[in-house]
Amino acid sequence: MIWPKPGEWLAPDVHALRPEALAPWLAEELWHVELDDGAEEIVPGVLVAPRGRLVARVEAWNDQVAREFASACAEHAREGATGRAAEFAADATAAAEKATAGPTAVLAGYMAAHAAEAKEPGTFAAERRRQSLWLAERLGLSPSAE
Repeated sequence: MIWPKPGEWLAPDVHALRPEALAPWLAEELWHVELDDGAEEIVPGVLVAPRGRLVARVEAWNDQVAREFASACAEHAREGATGRAAEFAADATAAAEKATAGPTAVLAGYMAAHAAEAKEPGTFAAERRRQSLWLAERLGLSPSAE
């Protein structure tokens, strides 16, 4: 995607993420954004506003951190994994080995969340949130107050 210059307002319906919802939506670049008044949370952690603008790139997000993230996801997935969970954990591990900033890091997290779900049904979303909070801490982003 070609991003506008920082500070240039975009409209309409600009979407943004809270740090605790980041893991499923990773891209090659991450940006801090400013949303205009009237932003609404449309699903947990996802905001939409009438206007928004890029403020600054998240410089800490790069291929090295993506591999750290993917490896941490895979490691967590392997903990106590048996049966189908172990298969998903193996997939997460394979994805982590090739992870770069963007979709390949998302894939490792996705497979790890499926491993969590296979271990304990109903934990997929909680695992994605755990991953997002790991990212927020590693990238120096502050999760929002709930």
